[in-house]
Amino acid sequence: MHYLILSKVIQFFKQILLPLIIICLSLTVNAQNGTYEKKASKGAYGIISVRTKANQVTAEIFTWWNTPSGQTGGYLGKGIFKNTMVTLSSEENDPDCKVTLSAVQDKLKAQFDNCNTDHLNEDFNGVYTKITDAVAGDYVIQVSKAYFHKTPDAASRLKTYVLKGDKVRLDIDRIGASKQNWLYVYFTNKAGKETAGFIALSDLKRVDD
Repeated sequence: MHYLILSKVIQFFKQILLPLIIICLSLTVNAQNGTYEKKASKGAYGIISVRTKANQVTAEIFTWWNTPSGQTGGYLGKGIFKNTMVTLSSEENDPDCKVTLSAVQDKLKAQFDNCNTDHLNEDFNGVYTKITDAVAGDYVIQVSKAYFHKTPDAASRLKTYVLKGDKVRLDIDRIGASKQNWLYVYFTNKAGKETAGFIALSDLKRVDD
């Protein structure tokens, strides 16, 4: 009798509870897609742009030190979420630099260890708040014509525009200027001339790597 009950409990866990737990963990991880910001001391700030696919993470990090020299920091790494935490590895940055990101509800917690060479120190440790669902990288125009705007609002439309299929670029150091529904992007035409300004996020589609 006890064996039968135990068998049914195990079967219920495998068929119902385990899939639900996996789905919930997956939703928690995927919810971290987007770009996060933390204000540091003396006007400095950090930006973390995170893309997740299943439990695989690609993160780009930018720090602004707000110093006369204009010092900035940067990091590009990849990793795998394990229990809502990921330790990144990088082919471009100091191998001694350890970057750990943790999912905290709808926020990210960052920890930088031995990352002074990459200009990521303890001032940039802590909780980062999402500022947009967008992430750094390339986007393609998905409407027939998308106008640039001087400020992140419809009223500031400029005469310059891009056409459907054109590719624009969202740089991580400009995400801080972007808003939830407006991105500050760059477009370079065939002649090499660059145009920059705000474009509505709804007019853009992320180009997958």
